[in-house]
Amino acid sequence: MKLVIDIGNTRTKIAVFSEASIVFYRAYSSVMINDIEEVLTNFPDVKKAIFSTVGKTNNELKDYLSKKITLIDFHTELKMPINNYYLSTKTLGKDRLAGVVGACGLFPNNNCLVIDAGTCITIDLIDKDTNYYGGSISLGLNMKYKALNTFTVSLPLIKDNFCEEKLIGVNTESSIRSGVLNGTIMELKGFIDYYTKEYSDLKIIFTGGDSKVLQNYFKEKTILEEHLVLMGLNIILDTNA
Repeated sequence: MKLVIDIGNTRTKIAVFSEASIVFYRAYSSVMINDIEEVLTNFPDVKKAIFSTVGKTNNELKDYLSKKITLIDFHTELKMPINNYYLSTKTLGKDRLAGVVGACGLFPNNNCLVIDAGTCITIDLIDKDTNYYGGSISLGLNMKYKALNTFTVSLPLIKDNFCEEKLIGVNTESSIRSGVLNGTIMELKGFIDYYTKEYSDLKIIFTGGDSKVLQNYFKEKTILEEHLVLMGLNIILDTNA
């Protein structure tokens, strides 16, 4: 069994894998050593782990794990099961790389478009020959709401109640909601339409914290896989340990 730890911008996700299947999953606002102890106690067959963080490394947590099991500290220059042609690998987001690796695991020999809707919205393409060149990064839903409030004098901060909004807002709040939600949907539609025309048999996979909200508008064309990044990290762990 294997332990996968993914520390993101807002949540820490922990999963235990048996081969390619998730047998345990939990999301934490923050993770402590006792949380890891509990997981390892409940799953004593865990022998190796991968640790990924988008921010400052938790050395205390890493030191604890490295004394218990084989630990891989994920960075983008590890051996990968894909061809990575991104020009600045040192600044490539770990979640972006893990996402396209996960997509290849789900749909081998297919062109895949990964839409990760979290703090940011990233869109990444990996082709059927496992060649990855990059994609795009834009603001996530909550970041757009916060930006409108932060960089204007009078616009209010809207909480993340992503209910369906009519295109024409009738007051300031509904106008902001329309701009953020409908604007993001139209943005994604443009990317999806472009990539669908350029790449045949394209698998489009939504993941990330806001994926359920946004994938709902593209259900006929897309797949929802909330654990795609964790699945990719699991594959990377198998490749390196």
